[in-house]
Amino acid sequence: MSKLALGLRALALLAFVGLSTAVLVQPELIGGSAPATALAIGSIPAITHH
Repeated sequence: MSKLALGLRALALLAFVGLSTAVLVQPELIGGSAPATALAIGSIPAITHH
């Protein structure tokens, strides 16, 4: 894999992480509501802890 392709993949991953974080913090960006996001964020630890 070339360095350019690797750099583009890394940049795309960073953009995805930044966008998903922004949507979780500010759900109004996509037309969501804060209570629904609070419920979604609250369920994340329950899914990840075994």
